[in-house]
Amino acid sequence: MAEIRSIDTDKRKIADRKKTGYVDGATVRKLQVEERPERRRGNRTAERARTAHRPAKKEKHLSIGYTLFLATASALALWICTGYLQLQADNTARVKNIAALESQLAELKTENDDEYNRVVTSVDLEQIRDIAINELGMVYADQDQVILYDGEGSDYVKQYADIPEDEKSLKGLLGTISR
Repeated sequence: MAEIRSIDTDKRKIADRKKTGYVDGATVRKLQVEERPERRRGNRTAERARTAHRPAKKEKHLSIGYTLFLATASALALWICTGYLQLQADNTARVKNIAALESQLAELKTENDDEYNRVVTSVDLEQIRDIAINELGMVYADQDQVILYDGEGSDYVKQYADIPEDEKSLKGLLGTISR
């Protein structure tokens, strides 16, 4: 029975070697190198003669339809690229023009503000009041000359008729206008 067990374990070792490639023991396996078959160097003229008898392969040419399709597609792609570059150049020119106009606008606003400040500072309201009262004979309005009315959100008044002297007719006129 001991012999049966040793044969059984030998079979297992062989099966393990096939699966894992690992060999138990201290010996190293010898590699089996496949040998390449050497090329025969023969007479080249003989090889040429053999290939000369073979039928020549037909060269593949592009059909006229495919050639026209490629030419049309290439021309279309070139046209689209040219159009895109033209639009991009136009856009760049417009952006530069807008920037120039914005700088011109800023400059004009600055000049306008400076001119407005110069005009406002050059006017002396006290001098104007003095000339109006002393030279032109103007006077301030009395309380009975001032008429108050309700402005309904409008910031200006349109006068459609003369203002009457009578206070009752004045209130009636203002009532009809404001409605």
